[in-house]
Amino acid sequence: MKIRFFGNRAGIPVPGPNTNKYGGNTYCFVVSNEAGQQLVINAGSGIRLASTLFQQNSINGIHLLLSQNHWDHIQGFPFFEPIYDRHKTLFIYPPDQNDHHETAIMEQMAKSFSATKFHQLPATITIKKTRFEGVEPVEVNGFNVQSIQVNHPEGGSAFKIEADGKTLIIVTNNELFAPTSHCFHEFEEWSLFCSGADLLLHDGRFMNHEMVNKIGQGHSCIDDAMKLATAAEIGMLGIIGHDPNTDDEMIDQITQSLFEQRPEFSFFFAKEGRTMYV
Repeated sequence: MKIRFFGNRAGIPVPGPNTNKYGGNTYCFVVSNEAGQQLVINAGSGIRLASTLFQQNSINGIHLLLSQNHWDHIQGFPFFEPIYDRHKTLFIYPPDQNDHHETAIMEQMAKSFSATKFHQLPATITIKKTRFEGVEPVEVNGFNVQSIQVNHPEGGSAFKIEADGKTLIIVTNNELFAPTSHCFHEFEEWSLFCSGADLLLHDGRFMNHEMVNKIGQGHSCIDDAMKLATAAEIGMLGIIGHDPNTDDEMIDQITQSLFEQRPEFSFFFAKEGRTMYV
């Protein structure tokens, strides 16, 4: 299984010289299996760059899974070139958010928000109200997909994706030690969900020292993500959801500090433009 990183930022895109190394685009990942089938995870500003992967028509269409409806998960959708191609078919799987706003990604292209309205798009677009929270995974374009709700004030989906005998877990916007108001799953449940994964991509938006002032915002600090990786005995941890105020130098410093702690698993901070195999 192959994963391409087109956007790892939380909040807002932050292009510039201080973010060139790890990237400034918001959430977008593309996962491929050995058969060449693909899943797109989130439609932040990075999805514009992913357009080149879908120049050829596929009989199975393009499948887009959304973790949340926040801007950093959907804001790139109007710039995703396949939606302007009448030969393209797109399936969108909305997140498990508390308000069940399944059409949010389309509604940003309504009224005065966009010159092109969503009903004018040439591509064939279907909103799929598929639920992934069951005991058994759901097959989507050659991948087995399961999800649980993230610990965030408005909810959202964390995805477990299996293909080619490998397991990838993508968890954005998740407060591992959340207040009771939005603690949908305790740490032990997260450890069970992530247990034995080959690669865990987890929210690590905040620095450890910041967390005392960020409790309740629906995000984790880097240390909490490391604790989960240890408890779940995963193969590799990727930190995603870099805060807009976290620059390349800060990430390099944190990486060095974590290496000195000699964790039991491999880890990295996700870099925009990187391709890796699980």
